[in-house]
Amino acid sequence: MLSAGNERILIIAPHADDEVLGCGGLIEKACRYQNKVKVVVGAVGDTFFWHTQQPVAADIRKQELSQAMHYLGCDDYEVLYDDKESWMDTIPQRELITEIDHLLIGFQPTMVFIPYPSFHQDHQALFNACMAGLRPKPSSNIKLIAMFEYPFIIWQFPKITNVGELYLDISDTIDRKVEAFCKHQSQIRSDQSLLSPQVVKEWARFRGLEFGVPFAEKYHVLRAALL
Repeated sequence: MLSAGNERILIIAPHADDEVLGCGGLIEKACRYQNKVKVVVGAVGDTFFWHTQQPVAADIRKQELSQAMHYLGCDDYEVLYDDKESWMDTIPQRELITEIDHLLIGFQPTMVFIPYPSFHQDHQALFNACMAGLRPKPSSNIKLIAMFEYPFIIWQFPKITNVGELYLDISDTIDRKVEAFCKHQSQIRSDQSLLSPQVVKEWARFRGLEFGVPFAEKYHVLRAALL
């Protein structure tokens, strides 16, 4: 899946922490193998988190993102909106699609990873914009488009079917993935939650069992080509 230094990988995540939950192992391995990786977060914002009963400022979310990305070796990352967390569904879809178009034109990726849609309105809005932006175009260099997971996909309907499955062995980097998630300190829940460091590791262990390796990330393939 990863050729040393040959891929341009674009990861588009709704919020700061989704990029690690879904693609932390991929980011670390791709950067280590000298591929070009760009991470784009849809939105952060001043918000209130019920799991801590505390407000969290947008600047804190961006600092946590920076720490996580630097830890994984990725120096190309950005946030599209710094005041729209949980409000991305209020952004005109045409505006979101235009943002995605600009990213694709500017970065010229060979692989694109987008969020698996879920019950969250931000995830839905960004997924729909990505699907529009990634419509088939002539002379495209993109050879793989896939959706990444995050634990709350267990609570969504309808489920996406008739797509391919792709597993990435992250056994050699699972501890770095978990530590990168811990950089998103404001997002950490208790061990009984789907968003806890322990569950992040157990989720990867479960995906590894499906594939026959100790730990893995699973991706749902929307389009793939041999170029």
